Amino acid sequence: MDEFKKTFMSYFDDENKDMCVLLAIEALNKHTLTIKELYEDVLRTALNSINSVNDKDEDDNDSIWKEHIKTSIIRTVIESVYPFVIREKNKVSQLGIKVVLVCPEKEYHEIGLRMISDFFALNGYQPIFIGTNTPKDQVCIAISKTRPKYVAISVTDYYLLFEAQKMISKIKANNKDIKIIVGGNAFKHNLNSISKIGGDIYLESFADIFNLSKGDVK
Repeated sequence: MDEFKKTFMSYFDDENKDMCVLLAIEALNKHTLTIKELYEDVLRTALNSINSVNDKDEDDNDSIWKEHIKTSIIRTVIESVYPFVIREKNKVSQLGIKVVLVCPEKEYHEIGLRMISDFFALNGYQPIFIGTNTPKDQVCIAISKTRPKYVAISVTDYYLLFEAQKMISKIKANNKDIKIIVGGNAFKHNLNSISKIGGDIYLESFADIFNLSKGDVK
């Protein structure tokens, strides 16, 4: 794992999308890496590195374009390995439980939520991934059409917690029994905000979803 991670991050730092994709596919084909390990130990590290100090060019304070390039690499890796997610989820007993996954309005960071969506699939849930910048009215329509047990909301930007709160309030006004799952960097160091905005459950890892599924097994 350490050698793979070192090699992957070297290509990632060089913005070599092709090699990042090929490395991930090869490792999953050879069973030297699991989806969980790829997402949590490698891609999460890559994602967190995007905004690190060392990732900034000292002579270029405006590095948004670099962030977009690297984010697109992670997104491409995730989409490229989805056949392996299908392979693994078909080995798991299905719970028959739907989860709608969204980001509130103005939140454009959805990569973490995309990985969580696959983790739900690998634990027997039926994820319905809507993703970035979702109007709350559209979330309510999606809920009425799909009838999920859970709505998972991801917030990266702390200043968008109020948008999440408005979304949760609208959801709960019309769907008393739905449980609201929250996650993302906005909550990680601010756990007291979860109940304040109406969240019911905080999740951030495969283990968290696995533990949730144990309570949902019929």
